[in-house]
Amino acid sequence: MISIILVNPKYPGNVGSIARVMKNFDFYDLRIVGNKEIIESDEAKMMSMHAKDILENAKFYNSFDDAIKDLDFVIATSGARGGDRNLKRVPITPKELAKKIYSTKGNIGIVFGREDDGLRNEEIDKCDLLVSIPTSPKYPIMNLSHAVAVILYELYSYKVENKFVDINIREASKEDKELLIRKFNEFIDKSKLPEHKKELCKIIFKRLVNRAFITGKEAWTLMSAFK
Repeated sequence: MISIILVNPKYPGNVGSIARVMKNFDFYDLRIVGNKEIIESDEAKMMSMHAKDILENAKFYNSFDDAIKDLDFVIATSGARGGDRNLKRVPITPKELAKKIYSTKGNIGIVFGREDDGLRNEEIDKCDLLVSIPTSPKYPIMNLSHAVAVILYELYSYKVENKFVDINIREASKEDKELLIRKFNEFIDKSKLPEHKKELCKIIFKRLVNRAFITGKEAWTLMSAFK
């Protein structure tokens, strides 16, 4: 399970927006270090839209330590990045995190800091990993809810392999692709192209078909054209 942990958030609208983003990307465990009043405002409820259940089921903690004590792996987030002089703030990107997180066993927490000054060094020290979103140096610090959205998008996109899971599309099978390539080859053989160009066309078309995500409908439509 992956938990989203907010440390002392200040603005109810941000918390409501984060609940909505969590539901967009299939995350449901919200933990908040702070006062329960932040989710009881009309602004939080309005911004959460159809994710009010995430607000209602949020867990509240008096301290950062309490919020993470039952987790096996804790990931800090920060817009302030370090270098050789501050190795504690050398991060990985959200895309790199997505590649690592699903091979990590146990309960995982992703921690987001305060809107004004983020996570403190002592809080980052208690985490196992630091993640930062690449942003323009002209304005590197993101809005809290936007940062949550970017990171959760990367995790969800990686999990579903960048495919639209809610659309009923059948991917072309191996047999579909082989038949399509065979029909294309027959089409090319009947053309007036020189032999060496025919072979080149066949090779290129096969590579294109095997490299692309092609649906069954698309494969059969192309076959009809070549017939």
